[in-house]
Amino acid sequence: MKCAVLSDIHGNIRAFEAVLADAKASGADSVIFLGDLVFMGLDPQLCFDLLMEQKPLVTIKGNTDGNLEMIKLKTANALYDEPMVKLVKYADIRMNTQAKKKLADFLPTKHIDIEGLSLLCCHGTPYSDTEGLCQNQPFSPSLAKQLAAENVDIVLSAHTHVPADFQRDGIRYINPGAVGYSLDGDVRASYALLSISEGVATCKIRRVEYDIKHYLKEVEHASEGFKLLDRLVYALTYGRPKT
Repeated sequence: MKCAVLSDIHGNIRAFEAVLADAKASGADSVIFLGDLVFMGLDPQLCFDLLMEQKPLVTIKGNTDGNLEMIKLKTANALYDEPMVKLVKYADIRMNTQAKKKLADFLPTKHIDIEGLSLLCCHGTPYSDTEGLCQNQPFSPSLAKQLAAENVDIVLSAHTHVPADFQRDGIRYINPGAVGYSLDGDVRASYALLSISEGVATCKIRRVEYDIKHYLKEVEHASEGFKLLDRLVYALTYGRPKT
């Protein structure tokens, strides 16, 4: 089986379409999605519809996907500042009710077995969607113990917007990077092409060109009314988080 492992699309339909075209040309026959589909981008409904068309093996809920549920709580204004509330509402009003309900039902984690290997899919870590598993940072003793107890061969995670493929304590960790906007210094879209056959996994991180200049102009225009989109403009321009 050859899977396109995708994450952090963030409402960027241009990048998403380019990644899917590259995955198809590369022979991918299935999709695994690791979360953050619609928020912090201009086309949340289009991205949702396109993902559903792929009939993905796995659909994980990311931390920003949960924003659309939180915004309906009476405590939302206490949890988020005004620019965040405004941007969440931007995504909320651009998605239909059925799509938002289905998005809310995405799972936080999922175990799957493929061709003799056990995989654990999550957004950040299996225990938090706001923390990441980073190649250049040691795991805490408690996290390492929890992960060892999962008894899996591969952990697929995302959230950091930085692609990675590394081994630690007998477990392989693969992060596909971000489709919607990367934070590793390379502005191209990123995903992982994972091939598994008879208990052996090979992975290639793919970087994909798309019409980022056009998308950047669209985001710059929209950012006049949405302060937080300045962060997206910066990331699309430099491939780094705005500090």
